[in-house]
Parts: sequence; structure tokens; C-alpha cells
Amino acid sequence: MAENWLGFRRADGTLGIRNLLAVISATDAANPVARRLAAAVPDAVALTPLYGRGQLGDDLDLSISTMAGLGLNPNVYAVLVVSLEPVAGERVAALIRSGGKPVETLSIQGCLGTRNVMEAGRAILERWQAEAAALERSAFSPAELTIGLECGGSDSSSGLVSNPAIGILCDRMVDAGARLVFSEPVELLGGEEALDARAASPDVARQVRETILKYERIAEAAHVNLNAVNPAPDNIKGGLTTIEEKSLGAMCKSGSRPLRGVIGYGAAAPAPGLWLMDAPAPATENITALSAGGAHIILFGTGALNSIGSPVSPTIKICGNPRTCAAMAEHIDVPLDDIVTGDTSLAEAAARIETCMRDVARGTLTAAERLGELEIAISRIRPSI
Repeated sequence: MAENWLGFRRADGTLGIRNLLAVISATDAANPVARRLAAAVPDAVALTPLYGRGQLGDDLDLSISTMAGLGLNPNVYAVLVVSLEPVAGERVAALIRSGGKPVETLSIQGCLGTRNVMEAGRAILERWQAEAAALERSAFSPAELTIGLECGGSDSSSGLVSNPAIGILCDRMVDAGARLVFSEPVELLGGEEALDARAASPDVARQVRETILKYERIAEAAHVNLNAVNPAPDNIKGGLTTIEEKSLGAMCKSGSRPLRGVIGYGAAAPAPGLWLMDAPAPATENITALSAGGAHIILFGTGALNSIGSPVSPTIKICGNPRTCAAMAEHIDVPLDDIVTGDTSLAEAAARIETCMRDVARGTLTAAERLGELEIAISRIRPSI
């Protein structure tokens, strides 16, 4: 499996499959200038969350740690943090700096306006871009990868084709020593017994059940009946009838290997193997958390289509719905519609996904990257003040 895996070896020995320059706006007031800076320099990406001011306690901590986690993603070469005033930017940059990554800060107030931020920021990014361009790809083992697992726009084909194919590859990558992370606990409702059987210990089984129950309680506190809102309308249109049916189909992407434990929102998997991340189900929030946790790449199964991708973790769209593959081919990286027609097997489908992963690691752009369908969204816990 180590053949043809090529990436960028960092000075500290870590591995990236992209050489991105991240422009992070630590406060929403800096989002416009962050976007302009990223657009001005090749290989720069804008990470522009909402809020950043008026947040309190654990909500503020989550926002800062997630922004820092995105900057520390191994696919990022260096980080420029921009903010309205210096303090907000420095609190994000300090965490990135402690991780050993090149980082600088600029503030709109400190630079006396966005025009000066643009001038100074562009000079910084162009210097880093030249340094990054001098790096050459070298061989690496898939055991060094962290892979995020996601599904969205689910329909009946998701549980029959794309997610099972991802699951086969998931098992293969776990066996090779990689770290695999899936999430969306609310979409595990009804599958608790199956997860109990795969838990590495009774304590892990308890953690998983408590994590799923947490989301049930959130819904109950908001007087929401999960059975009335999930499956969503597009899921129902695609043939899913119950939340249990949706959950069992979603679980297929995690394969069959033991579940080692539960990790927090945006946290890194602490060891090789399969992990569950405690993060909400909406795709943009979820892939943001996976990226903040260090995912090199995200495998995203979709039926009716969800076009979104992560700016820092190349997001591979995998689809087994023949209608979607035909009508929205530009969004699909790995079409698996020939499984539905009986012309190929799930094992062959998994091999096809692995080939796509290797190509992406070598520099091939995903559909989301080519089309610019890239976004982040950091979850909120509290209201702003």
C-alpha cells in the first residue's frame, strides 16, 4: 500500500499532502481582507469563521482552539492570522506558534487600515509561497495519514454503495496503521448495539452511548423530536424512511474494526485506529472539526449530493447514485454508479477510492478544490454578548 504515496515532509518530520498558506481571520470583521489576501497569492486559502468577538467561556475557547487546529493541520505550511485588533489575533497565533508552525499576525487597527494589511500580508505570503514551492514531494507510508470520514446528502444508495465502499477502505487503512475518524453522533441513533459490539472496551462503549445521548438531550431541551426532523427532506426523497435506517447506512463508512474511543470536537486522534469525534452532523461544521483535528484527507460519501469541501483537508466526494453521478458529475470524484448496475463489486469500489486518495496525495485537485466549493463553520455553544 505504500507505493505511490507522495507528500511534503516538514522540518519536524510530520507529513502534509498540500502546501497551503492559511489566512485565518480571528474576528469576523477581518473576513473581507482575509479573503482578498488569500485570493492574491497562489496556494493561499482563507479561513473566515463568523464571530470571534462577544464570545464567552467554553464557546470562546472552542472557537480559538478550532481556528488554531485548522492552522496546525499538517497540510498547512504557514499561517497568517488577521484580526480587527491585535489581542484577538495573538491568542490564536500563540497556539499555532506553540505547535512549531510559522505564523505571523496583522491587525486592521495596528496597521491603520486594510490597505496596509493587504500590502504587509501579501509580502509575508509571497515569501512563504516561495519557500513552500521549493519543497519536493517524497514517499510516505499510509500509516502516517489521518483520514476523516463524512457522509451527507444521504439517500438509499449511501447505505448500499458509497458508505460500505468507504468502510472496506477504512478497514484496510486501519490495518495499515492509519488514524480514521468518523463523527455525526446524532446519526448513530438506533445503531448503539452494533457500536457496543465494536467498542474496544466497556468504557469505550459507555463513552459512545453517552455521546449519542448528549445530542438526544440537546434536541429534547429545544423541544425537538429527532424522529420528526431526521431523516431530512432530501433523505426521505432519496428513499430513507427512518432515523435508524439512516444511521445504520451512515455507520457503514466506519468499516468493521474496533472503535478505540471518543475524541472531542476538533481534537487529534491520539493513536492509530478508528475513533469517533464528538461533533454535530451538519457537513460544514463536521468537516471543519475533522480538519481541525488534523485530517489529511476526508472521504465524503453522498447520494443526492452535498458539494461542500474543506479548505485544508482535500475532500473526496464518493457517490453511488446513478442519477446524481450523471446529472452532477462535476462534483463527484469517485462515481460508483456501476455497482448499482451490477458491473463492479464493493471491493473494486474501495480500490478505486484508494487510487483516488493516492492521486490526491500526489497533488490532483478534488472536485471541491477545482470548483472552489470550500467553507468552514465552527460550532457555537453559547450566545454572544
